[in-house]
Amino acid sequence: MQAPEQAKASRRGGLVLRYAPLVVLLAAAAVVFGFGLHRYISLEAALRHSDALDRLVENNPLAAFAIYAGVYSAAIVFAVPGAVVFTMFGGFLFGALAGALGGILGSTIGGVITVLIGSASIGASLQTAALPRFQKFAQGFRNGAFGYIVLLRLIPIVPYIAINVASGLFRVPLKTFIAATMLGIAPIAFCFGFIGSGLDQGIEKQLAAFRACEAANTGDCRIEFDMMHFLSRELIVGLVLFTILVLLPVIFRKRIAGFRRQSR
Repeated sequence: MQAPEQAKASRRGGLVLRYAPLVVLLAAAAVVFGFGLHRYISLEAALRHSDALDRLVENNPLAAFAIYAGVYSAAIVFAVPGAVVFTMFGGFLFGALAGALGGILGSTIGGVITVLIGSASIGASLQTAALPRFQKFAQGFRNGAFGYIVLLRLIPIVPYIAINVASGLFRVPLKTFIAATMLGIAPIAFCFGFIGSGLDQGIEKQLAAFRACEAANTGDCRIEFDMMHFLSRELIVGLVLFTILVLLPVIFRKRIAGFRRQSR
């Protein structure tokens, strides 16, 4: 009688350990959104403190870059809306190349955390569940995971968090996920980094208007993004590249249809 009880206790302990990171993540997300902390992980919040950030970059660029990548990772883990636009501000602070690399690093780290938690908890449970159709679909996704993830990363209309969650549920190998993610998000990251590197003048105009509003104490002062202030060669080139990325689903529609047939 002792052995079965010990086995049950061991299984319960395994389940607790398996789902504990997921519970912590969901609790932390509830705190972040419940107390409005996600508003501090936004482009507007970064612009509000741009002077302090500029000083940090000048005095300690490595620490500033590490903070940028860390905040970016947190934004990805907690699925903060518009987190990818942080790459644009990274281009403004560090230049196009470093801003894009920081965005790629932050996105990948955040994605890896999501995949590890999803794979160890729900993904592990689903793998042993008696769900033949799910198992078949999951196996098909894992077999072509690299191509799927690269293609989905290249299509900006697919939510980033959805790809991370799916990779965790289907238990995609971590090295495959990392390689495909870094390759797939690189074009978008460099697009936004390039755009951000040419926003100096436009951002200064926006900040000047915001500070004038605060000085006048006229009420709710916000940073309004008027694209006419940001017209530059970098912006135009970046938008052209971004448009090409958006059109990729049309260009590769046959390939996407092939992936769907294989998954079925």
